[in-house]
Amino acid sequence: MNRNLIALAAIAAVLWSQPAFAQEIDLSAVDSLLDSILTALTGVTGRTVMTIIAVFVLIGGAFAFLDWGRVFTLLLIIVIIGVVPTVIQSIWGGTA
Repeated sequence: MNRNLIALAAIAAVLWSQPAFAQEIDLSAVDSLLDSILTALTGVTGRTVMTIIAVFVLIGGAFAFLDWGRVFTLLLIIVIIGVVPTVIQSIWGGTA
């Protein structure tokens, strides 16, 4: 009896379902915001800022302001941020 009730409820849910309200929401502003952040991180400005940060991190490691484990971790994070759009573009073929 319980299985029949669950099956009947599942069929009713499928028959009376409406399109999700999320389809009606305009997310173009969010999309343009995320696109501008991605462009800032991977464009000329982002590369320049990441290069300056990498130099300061290496100087901090050389003068023992930072331990070398933290220096290599920060450099790895900088490299990953710079490489992610290329990896995404090579996997899905779209623009990142």
